[in-house]
Amino acid sequence: MTNRRMNRRQLGAWTLGAAAAGVPLSESANALAATAASATTPSRLPTDPRDIMTALVRIYGTTGPQRVTWKTRIKVYAVQPAGVTPLIGLRGSESSWWKRKDESTWVRYSSTLSFFEDLQTRRFIDEFRNPLNGHVSKVGVSFIRHKEGEYFTPMGEYFGSMKKAFPEVYKDEPLHADWDLDAGMVRLRGASNFPPILRQPTKETATLSVRAAELFDPAVQTPAATVAGWNIRPWEPFLGMGDAPGHVIWHFDGIKLTDAELLDRDYLERARAHSPLFDRSPEFDEGPSFFERVIENRGRK
Repeated sequence: MTNRRMNRRQLGAWTLGAAAAGVPLSESANALAATAASATTPSRLPTDPRDIMTALVRIYGTTGPQRVTWKTRIKVYAVQPAGVTPLIGLRGSESSWWKRKDESTWVRYSSTLSFFEDLQTRRFIDEFRNPLNGHVSKVGVSFIRHKEGEYFTPMGEYFGSMKKAFPEVYKDEPLHADWDLDAGMVRLRGASNFPPILRQPTKETATLSVRAAELFDPAVQTPAATVAGWNIRPWEPFLGMGDAPGHVIWHFDGIKLTDAELLDRDYLERARAHSPLFDRSPEFDEGPSFFERVIENRGRK
């Protein structure tokens, strides 16, 4: 990274000097912003696993104590030999609370809550009629909470229960990132590492975007970021598709918020009516975590 920095007094003097020289304040402000950005923007991305870990924590969440919430929207498509059909939508959020355990370990306690919605009206729905076959089914609420937390370390990312049950899938290997730095923006591509007990085909991939000047500025605890991606899955049971050829693709996008109150008002009302846990960290939940229940239900220890 570049070591070029200007302290507050130098920046102030530079601005006053520009004004005295007849440079319009708008131009001096733009130049000042560019100078500040260049002071924190690296010429290349980190390769050290510990530095990569810190960057991932900041992209996905925060190095501060506050709750971080991703506002998300999903559109589910049916993929068949005859074509692709949009079916149903979801509006949701993923809130996370981050804790630093030691110099090489961060833990993310996340809680995801999504409600189905009609694609045209964007109103929440509890029942869905599949346009492909006329099948009518109740649609539930997706509320997933990770009490055990997800670990971010220089030797990988993992949930403890999954690493214990599937050590061959979650190996200790130096952390690396599939990312690029172009025009002051970092694009991070991530793919799911789901355990082999899930129904197939199952694959999720996403691209997160963040300004490099914010990501690598330690004064910014929570860099702004966006995400977009897709999840390939087998037919969902509520679609009533049986053994018909094809699958679904869940396309999603989202934006990172530092205040959950910025979520849609109707969503917030529905979320808080659904559960008082919506505004609480899963770290303090009772009973087993989400993946611990998944493992138990599928007979793995």
